[in-house]
Amino acid sequence: MIKGKKVSDVDQYIAGFPATVKKRLEEMRKTIRDNAPDAVEGISYGMPGFKYLGKPLVYFAGYENHIGFYATPTGHEAFKKDLAGYKTGKGSVQFPLTEPLPLALIKKIVQFRVKENEGMAAAKKKTGAAPEKKKAAKAAPAEKEATQVNAWLDKQEPAVRKEIDAVRKLIKKAAPMLNERIKWNAPSYYTTADLFTFGPYKNKRILLVFHHPAIVEIKSPLLEGEYKDRRLVYFNNSKEAVKNEKELSRIIRLLTKKAGKL
Repeated sequence: MIKGKKVSDVDQYIAGFPATVKKRLEEMRKTIRDNAPDAVEGISYGMPGFKYLGKPLVYFAGYENHIGFYATPTGHEAFKKDLAGYKTGKGSVQFPLTEPLPLALIKKIVQFRVKENEGMAAAKKKTGAAPEKKKAAKAAPAEKEATQVNAWLDKQEPAVRKEIDAVRKLIKKAAPMLNERIKWNAPSYYTTADLFTFGPYKNKRILLVFHHPAIVEIKSPLLEGEYKDRRLVYFNNSKEAVKNEKELSRIIRLLTKKAGKL
């Protein structure tokens, strides 16, 4: 599919790929439909997705060298052993075009997700309590955000993804409480306010843009720029980021703490 081209339905999405990719996408679509016949199909986050009982079920997408499948973090966790032979992320898996799609496994995952959604719907109907509604409201955005991030990562060149993933691990290690989503077309981190975001990957340099106003109160040799409300951190590669992990972690933790007091 042509990058940047918006599509209105799944047929149009699939039609934009070469024959080899198109065939796999159709196989994926049929398997999902056969095992979730009451799910509603549509385009979400720029790729085919299915909702069942008002909640996200699964998504899939085509790429140059693989088919991406997104069954939410719970779906992938339940089949971790079966997916061990593939490249995976939190809530995502890549099925290479050099191999047949594992349709039997995809079938099991879809059926699992159908039962999950039915279980959530039944629990919600049974309790009807405000606390349950709040939990459901919190869970849905987290799953959507994980799907967005994984879809964004899948679009990156393997070498670029490897570099960004290495820094993402440092960020999560420094502040596990941070939420991650795609904002400003890149992985972005927040609590009750937006804190920092990956900047454009140019000239093989990793850029973190700290855009919470409290960042100007933090002094560090890693922070560049004298902007009114932001600072920049550049790394020539992920190895340099690892070398500076202690200072980067200090900045992230301190900013998170200061942001919480504002």
